[in-house]
Amino acid sequence: MSSVLTSFIESVRIAFDSIRANMTRSILTIIGIVVGVAVVVIVAALLQGAQNFIVKAIADFAPDVIRIEKASFQDFNADGQAFAEARSKRPDILSDDLKYLQNRLGSEFMIGAQTDASLPARRGSKTLVGIVIQGVTSNVNELTDIKIERGRYFRSFDIDFRRNVCVIGQDVVDELFGGTSPIGRKIQLGQIAYEVIGVAEPRGSVFGNSQDGFVQIPLGTFEKVFGKRSRSIAILAKARDTKNISPLETEERLRTAMRIRRGLVLTNKEDNFSIVTADSLQAFAGTLTGIVGTIIYPLTIIALFVGGVVVMNMMLASVTERKKEIGIRMALGAKRGDILSQFLIETTTLTLIGGVLGLILASGLIGLVVWLSSLPLTVPVWAVFLAIGVSCSVGIVFGVVPARKASKLDPIEALNSE
Repeated sequence: MSSVLTSFIESVRIAFDSIRANMTRSILTIIGIVVGVAVVVIVAALLQGAQNFIVKAIADFAPDVIRIEKASFQDFNADGQAFAEARSKRPDILSDDLKYLQNRLGSEFMIGAQTDASLPARRGSKTLVGIVIQGVTSNVNELTDIKIERGRYFRSFDIDFRRNVCVIGQDVVDELFGGTSPIGRKIQLGQIAYEVIGVAEPRGSVFGNSQDGFVQIPLGTFEKVFGKRSRSIAILAKARDTKNISPLETEERLRTAMRIRRGLVLTNKEDNFSIVTADSLQAFAGTLTGIVGTIIYPLTIIALFVGGVVVMNMMLASVTERKKEIGIRMALGAKRGDILSQFLIETTTLTLIGGVLGLILASGLIGLVVWLSSLPLTVPVWAVFLAIGVSCSVGIVFGVVPARKASKLDPIEALNSE
């Protein structure tokens, strides 16, 4: 075994002995790092959870589904004013556009649509407010995450004959029907009664917002109640042969068809509609959380800096207390480099322990929040490595000053110190 390795192992042993011998000081040193690392990890989890929420809240369709909307917020780089202007100036997407796309591309692509409004739902003396009323085509369950738990979904004759039937979410079942089966029974939306033909599987909640407070009715029935040209619809589409037609090709085919429909093909005008994909939503969510992270992460560095200063001060105090020990080691042949490495190892070990404990603390708090609120929070893998890396870096950077001070002590003065 080389002398360098032997010296390193000896320094590690002495560092651990010192940590155990001065447990109170070691704990106080670690606390600052625990808090700093925990803050960084919790912020990372919150930003990751926010990104997951944005994607989940906006995109309730499969990764291979393309959505055409009148205007999508992501197209305007989070410029609310530009988005609002587009919403007011762009032409609505109507059921006539849906039929055009179905006639033009229906053999290769499954194309459906949905739109929504809000009405209270009533049954007997019970009234449920804040319910989303969705007008949908019969294939929307194949284009979104809506799955039927009981009963059935809409069929073509429900749409063609504009029947007063509905599919309801679990919140509506719980509030209006209690423990009884809703299938075949009726609920009141506005002044019209609708027969319940299906109940959707529960989708849970995202950031405390329930995803099950909805009623779906046939698109034709929706237009009969609210007016055919009262609001813009969203068109959903995916390739029937997903193995040979990629989402990118689906997007381009739909864009071309819509530009032909809008008379834009032979012009240099921009699209007067928005196309939304799972990838574009993911990128948009990443951009938003990235902007927030750029602002917040520098603030978390302050917590780590404070922790580093605590470490440095505690280790400087340790050097002062252990002058005699340092003098004895140097008298027995320890070199200045040995003393320097001993204190650096000791500081790095303390901060590494603090980093691991901070990671455990943050994970426990995040788990508790998830358990109490069902928020979609997770600790990103990169945050784990960051926590360990940062804690080691803090130990090295802030341990240099006390380590150098210890290594430069005069052996005779150190031995004579009390």
